[in-house]
Amino acid sequence: MNKIVIYCKSYRGDVHRVKILLESIQKYNRDNIPFYISCPSGDAGLFKQSLGTNGYILIDDEGVYDHNMVEDWTAQQVVKSSFWKIGVCENYLVLDSDSYFIRPFYIKDFIAPNGEPYIVMHEQKELFNWTCNKTHLLGFDPTISFGECRQKIMDVFGRTGRYYDFGPSPVIWNCNIWKQFKDNYLGPNKLTMGDVIRIVPSEFSWYGEWLMTYEKRILPVEPLFKV
Repeated sequence: MNKIVIYCKSYRGDVHRVKILLESIQKYNRDNIPFYISCPSGDAGLFKQSLGTNGYILIDDEGVYDHNMVEDWTAQQVVKSSFWKIGVCENYLVLDSDSYFIRPFYIKDFIAPNGEPYIVMHEQKELFNWTCNKTHLLGFDPTISFGECRQKIMDVFGRTGRYYDFGPSPVIWNCNIWKQFKDNYLGPNKLTMGDVIRIVPSEFSWYGEWLMTYEKRILPVEPLFKV
């Protein structure tokens, strides 16, 4: 089993962006970390035609998520947080379609010397500094919406303390953490990932808060990419 793989959930509207991402991975992936792409089964032909057949492994979204797929605004978050179920890795680096690398990268950028994955975790101070005098342009105050979103999940798990952001993409996720979340929270409460994403639409936050509350194995790093 792979220590870590790279994973991008995409669809036909972003295939040109994924092509740029693939080219950057082929150029800078010094440790030859396997690259998986998933898309709806109906888009697979387009991806193969646009990307060729080398440098990645293409899978269907329907093979990742084990419930009936609903193609709505929750689909992307649900599929990304379910990739662990295909059993190809211990950890996975989740990239959005419009991401791309600009310099060489290695397994050590994502996995600590003790074998544990890092987690993107910070207090979002850079964003808040940038938006502090722009709320009239944005139409809302990001600090308020940020706190409200995190507080909902913290209340579910009974955590108190500071608010943390566990994104943006790319993020590093451990498959066992997601499995524990399914076995110890979703299952007993008769919930699916689609259900919890509708409560708080942030798979990053569900993962991070579960990790903080129940695992406490925290190796935080600042965001990996400039967004």
